[in-house]
Amino acid sequence: MRINHIRYLTVFGFLTIMGIFVIQIFWIKEAFTISESQFEHNVTVALRQVAEKIAVKNKTNFLHKNPVIKVNSRLYAVQVNSEIDANLLEYFIKSTFNYFGIKQDVDYSIYSCQTNELVYCNYIQVQKPRNTNKSPDLPIFKDLDHYFTVSFPNYPIVSLNNIPMWTITSVLLLVVIIFFVYALFIIFTQNSISKVQRDFINNMTHEFKTPIATISVIQQVISDPDIIHYPKRLATYSQIIGDEINRLNDQVEKVLHISKLEKKQFELKMEALDSHEVISQSVFNFENITNEKEITFEKNLHADDPIIQADRVHFTNVINNIVENAIKYSGDHVHITISTQNVRKNKLLITIADTGDGIDKKLIHKIFEKFYRITKDNTHNAKGFGLGLYYVKQIALAHHWDLAVTSEPGKGSIFTLTIQQNN
Repeated sequence: MRINHIRYLTVFGFLTIMGIFVIQIFWIKEAFTISESQFEHNVTVALRQVAEKIAVKNKTNFLHKNPVIKVNSRLYAVQVNSEIDANLLEYFIKSTFNYFGIKQDVDYSIYSCQTNELVYCNYIQVQKPRNTNKSPDLPIFKDLDHYFTVSFPNYPIVSLNNIPMWTITSVLLLVVIIFFVYALFIIFTQNSISKVQRDFINNMTHEFKTPIATISVIQQVISDPDIIHYPKRLATYSQIIGDEINRLNDQVEKVLHISKLEKKQFELKMEALDSHEVISQSVFNFENITNEKEITFEKNLHADDPIIQADRVHFTNVINNIVENAIKYSGDHVHITISTQNVRKNKLLITIADTGDGIDKKLIHKIFEKFYRITKDNTHNAKGFGLGLYYVKQIALAHHWDLAVTSEPGKGSIFTLTIQQNN
């Protein structure tokens, strides 16, 4: 899938989900409003009927205006024109609220006109017990002579229980959003993997094509019967073929090493090594191979105790890979400094510093990823598969070494290996 298609899909999916989300929020808000209005209407009508029943029971004239006053969403005051019997009031509240389907705990109180104080209060339990026995604070209404109040202490401002369908749709929307985000994550991950695979195949083809082409050309030359009359040329061609085969073999070995690392099919053959000896041999090998660049090494092997426990082959490869990386990402003149020193708690510090291109701080955490290669102007200027530093990191982890990198663009990089030594 092309990257533009993925971007269009992402934008379209995001806008669609945002649209659905906005509509969902709007309808949930409307549902909340309707639920609150319905509850308020039921309570108002029920309390009006309670007031009418009290008036009929006491044989008093009932005012035609609405006797119910809403103080807030949980507290209502109801005016009557006569004394209020507490038992009768509780009976009317229970029966009327049950008729209107008001399944809420009720805190009701009666106000005395003669003493201007609260004379009675009680709690009708429907859902859960009252949290406190403290009497409620009654509002004072100067225009009312006989009244009682009703409050709903456990009624939520927003009740999802009153709108179960919207709860379900909201959960479904959340599931859809999570699924969409996960799908995008999978798509981008697969696209990134595909890009890495394409780059790896293209790079591997390029790396193999050169030695194969060289061997092919030499094969055509040495197939001429007259070549036996030129033994020096034949020997040169033979050496070139050997070098190119070794080059191919080295590339294949790198891939095989990574495959074994990932499958955990390698075993470390631990032995006591003189790290100075291994480093010196590696430097000697690099100094004596043909290279298009001018390479100079500086060795500061000052560790008093250079002995470590490690796998000789893998330790040598770690040093070689870091040095090769320094050569690749340096200019025509390469200067590499390798230093060792002992630090406290029986640790050996190995630093390999170069004066190459350096690495941006944002990219340092990526250089140990498999197949990753630093690009410059969207192009890969250095040859390789992007496996060298990944291999270094895996070997360091297998040996329980600490590997750190400090770098600054234009000033080079410093790779530091911290190795725990045995007594």
